[in-house]
This record gives sequence, structure tokens and C-alpha cells, in this order.
Amino acid sequence: MSDPSEATVRRIRQDSPTIDAVCRQLERQISPDEADLAISFAEIFFSKATEEFLQERSSDALARMALGTWRFLQRARPDRVDVDVFNPDVDNEGWYAPVTVLRTNISERPFIVDSLREFLHTQDLSIEHLIYPVIYVERREDGEITAVRPSREGETKESLVHCEVTRVTDTELQHFLCNEASRRLQDVVRVTDDFHSMIDAVNAMVAELAESMQELDDISEELGEIQSFLRWVRDGGFVFLGYRDYQLVDIEGGKAIVVEPGSGLGMMRNEAESSYAEPVLLRDLDPEIRDLMEG
Repeated sequence: MSDPSEATVRRIRQDSPTIDAVCRQLERQISPDEADLAISFAEIFFSKATEEFLQERSSDALARMALGTWRFLQRARPDRVDVDVFNPDVDNEGWYAPVTVLRTNISERPFIVDSLREFLHTQDLSIEHLIYPVIYVERREDGEITAVRPSREGETKESLVHCEVTRVTDTELQHFLCNEASRRLQDVVRVTDDFHSMIDAVNAMVAELAESMQELDDISEELGEIQSFLRWVRDGGFVFLGYRDYQLVDIEGGKAIVVEPGSGLGMMRNEAESSYAEPVLLRDLDPEIRDLMEG
């Protein structure tokens, strides 16, 4: 689904009596100094909702939902991953539905919704509703929002997800959902931020192989096949999730394999998690891995 244009959002109140009622209620609920921003947000937010969703909730419930989501966006920051998981009721959100809400906000990038969908699927949680606006948010240095509107091509954007799933009553499971969704979205940030660096690493290996083919004529055909494979994965045959470089070093006891410091990218950025953060002697490796390294 494409992002709504500014013209579409401007028309939304006249096209939808429900959204118009929500905006009028927000005008009564919020102080005048922030009403314009909150209403602009609500118009963008509900422009991504289905008609079924709008019809099954009262305008009061929708207004309180929009206000709670707006407050979440105000607390969020584009340079981090923000996640909330809660069961909406009158006491905590001012509205009730027999669902659990997963709310997230990060800077716009690929794989956000796909990652959340896959995670919730692994937990056997059915998605009842999903609202996913991509918004231009202008903030002061302290994070205070000064402008919000539909995003335009080439602008920095924030991606807010409001996802309703089968109601979860187990508090521990709610905490798990929050922590795990946050962890997975942080992986998305690392992978997408490091994508070009991972491509550069593959290009460096392709260039290194070209040099080796000239020096090692007896295995040049085999090296050429490896080079062709690397070009194939680089050009879209593979989704890069992580990268680390490993070195063979001489230590007491013989040759060992160890992570090259500073080489970790994407999901493998944290080199301390590697089994080879400290040197591991080749003789202690699985025979197949040892043969590969020694070859």
C-alpha cells in the first residue's frame, strides 16, 4: 500500500464522517497549542486504516487511540527502536478492545512489517488489524515534535506501526513480545544500516580473487567460479543479514582462527558474541571446518 499524498490526507475529513468526528473530539480533548499537530497526525494515521476498522470502533475510542498513539510518537525517537505492548482498557488507554496492541516506531527502512509479521506468526498470534503510516516528523534537538505531515520522496521518515493481535493475558508473555520485537527491529536497523558496507566487503573479496587468479594459475578456474558466485549474491541473489571477517593467526599451540576486530556488520556486528571472539586452535575445530580453513 502506497503512502497517502498530502492532498489525500487533506480530503480525509470531508470524505469520512468518522474521521471528522474523531478530529473534532481531539480538538476538545487537547490543549489548543498542540491540537493542530495531534489532528494532523490522526488524519495521517487513520488514512492507513481500513473502513472495517473505522466502522467497528466508536469515534470516542478512535480519538483516544489516536491520542495514545500520538503520545507514543512524542516519546519515541527516530535514532532508536521504541516498542509498547499492552492490553487496551479504559484505565490505561481510555478505550477497550479484546486485543493486545503492539506499537513500534523507528526510522523508515525495509523489512519492518515483514519482520513483525514473521515474529508474531512464530508466536501463533493472529494479526487482527495493522496500521502502518510512514510520516515526516520534524523534531527539535530534544525530540519535541514541531511538524508532522505525509512524507515526500527523499525525506527522512519515521515508521509507526499499530498492530492488534489476539489478546494476550499472560504478563510475562507480553514482556517477552515487547523485548523480542525490540530485539528483532534492532537487527533490522543494523542490517539495513550496514547493507552498503556488506556489499563493499563482497566487492573487496571479488577484487582480491581477481588478483589471486593471476598469481595462482593452477586453481584460477575454481577461483573464477567463486568470484562468479559472489557477484551473483551481491547482485540480488542473497539477502545480506550479517558479515564478519576471520583471520588465521599463530599462537602458542599452533594456528588459530579469530574474528578480525572491527569487521562485524549487520546482525554480526557484535563480535563479542562470536565463538571466535578469542582465538580457537584449528586442531580444536570440527574436522570439516578445520579442513576448509587449512585448505
